[in-house]
Amino acid sequence: MAQFHIFASHVEAANRWLNELVENLDLSPTEQGRALHALRAGLHAIRDRLPASEVLDLGAQLPMLIRGFYYDGWRLTNDPTKIRDRAAMIARVKKELASDPRLDPVDVLRAVIHLLVQHVSQGEIEDVLATLPKSIASLWHELTGHALAPLAMKTKDLTRRTGYSR
Repeated sequence: MAQFHIFASHVEAANRWLNELVENLDLSPTEQGRALHALRAGLHAIRDRLPASEVLDLGAQLPMLIRGFYYDGWRLTNDPTKIRDRAAMIARVKKELASDPRLDPVDVLRAVIHLLVQHVSQGEIEDVLATLPKSIASLWHELTGHALAPLAMKTKDLTRRTGYSR
């Protein structure tokens, strides 16, 4: 059977993201399945809080194979206001991690946000943060403040473009 090397770069990019997540979550190198489960849970929680236009903008910057997991189960009619605060955001991650209670939702969210900050453009991260309620934006800063430092952002400077209330 012929192999399709055209997909090799996409697999390599997805593996790089997973390997970084394995490291950030202190998992063993053989636990990439758990890392993928954590990545999906974190991305879905973030995705489900964003307005549709921002879901698409963020998704465009993800590696092709990761993008498939990101969009899995998403509908244009999803209501981002269901996740109103930090507790709801963490609960959303925990719900998706239900089959693996050894993964801590806060650690997963921290690792996924860190991964996004490392690989997604600064402008897109700023746009994502601008659409989040203050309590969730501050959770991002608390979880990965060191990674967000180059953005030099102040919550009051964030511009709202969604029509959703903070």
